[in-house]
Amino acid sequence: MLIRKAAIECLRKVFHASLKADLALERSGAYFQPRDRRLLHELVYGVMRRRYSLEADFSRFCKTKPDETSEAALLLGTYQLRHMRIPAHAAVSETVAAIRQLQPKASGFVNAVLRRVADSESPLKLKPNQRVELPKWMYARWRDAFGADTVLRFCDAFKLSPPLCLAVFVDRDGWMALVHSMGIEAEAGELSDYAVLLPSGTNVTSLPGFDTGAFTVIDQAAQAAVIDLNISNPSGCILDLCAAPGGKTAMLAHRFPEARIIAVELNAGRIPRLRENLSRLQCGNVTVIHADAMQLPFPDASADAIFLDAPCSASGILRRHPDAKFLHDTVDIDKLACIQRSMITESLRVLKADGQITYAVCSIHPQENERVLDSIDGVTGMQRLFPDTKHDGFFHASIKKSIMEHL
Repeated sequence: MLIRKAAIECLRKVFHASLKADLALERSGAYFQPRDRRLLHELVYGVMRRRYSLEADFSRFCKTKPDETSEAALLLGTYQLRHMRIPAHAAVSETVAAIRQLQPKASGFVNAVLRRVADSESPLKLKPNQRVELPKWMYARWRDAFGADTVLRFCDAFKLSPPLCLAVFVDRDGWMALVHSMGIEAEAGELSDYAVLLPSGTNVTSLPGFDTGAFTVIDQAAQAAVIDLNISNPSGCILDLCAAPGGKTAMLAHRFPEARIIAVELNAGRIPRLRENLSRLQCGNVTVIHADAMQLPFPDASADAIFLDAPCSASGILRRHPDAKFLHDTVDIDKLACIQRSMITESLRVLKADGQITYAVCSIHPQENERVLDSIDGVTGMQRLFPDTKHDGFFHASIKKSIMEHL
């Protein structure tokens, strides 16, 4: 009952208070044992991944629109009934007991609706956005941009827990052999020579070479963006903008061991973890500074290459962060696009002539992808990766600063 109560509180905060799921879980699950925290995580993330079909399911039996807490309880109960191996009577009774603790007067209503759900089959007809588990506005934008069939195909990946993806800095085949000897499945990624896929939930700290910096956690789509960056002067200066938590920084450090890499991070609260990660990963050629990527503390034409991992709506990583569906709207997308454009402009100011910027976002919204680059000269390549069962959705582009532009 306590786990369901915590799950209801988390869901209400995500859906109606715009709180990120990891923060809600941290606050609500701090005093649970590891096994109970895992169940809490599964319940909350499962509901977020499938909210729209769950809502279509239970709403058939509601005569009035439920309040926020009752809605969260109904989503939670319906998820257990449809997608978990929990006996129906237990799913209903535990959820009702939880709502009784939070809102006693709603317990009868929640009990009646969930019993109707338990006695019925899932609805056969769903609206297009419900079928792909997206808000109406997001589905409409992606349908118009990519086509309904493409959206239907890649949204299937959003419903599943993603594998763990690493960038391995030692001999990949040898490292994978060690992991196989531990009884853990490991698969080489196709988008990067560093990438290794492991089962979801793998304990990272127990893997060989963790303490000595043999690997870092980073999706292979993001790795492909890092590999896109090149530098003409191997011992030159590379700026990594919006660097925390440091996975891309570490890849740059290992790819360009002679370069001087400056990791720039605006959020002071994230810098200690960034430093800790870079220390474990033995990135001795990296300097971390606290600065704003829209107002860089560097002179004109001072960087040989720049990796810009710009803030975005995270629409490409909904399988890892399904709460992003509920935390951003069309107004946010437009605001983020303005920030991204400003960061590119500032990056071009400090970039040397013939230098390269790699612009990268974990979003697949065209407004944060090619539309951001419409007015930018020197774009030499763009790649959008749609989400897949083996990698996130991602977009990256190369921007070259010409000598004439520098003059």
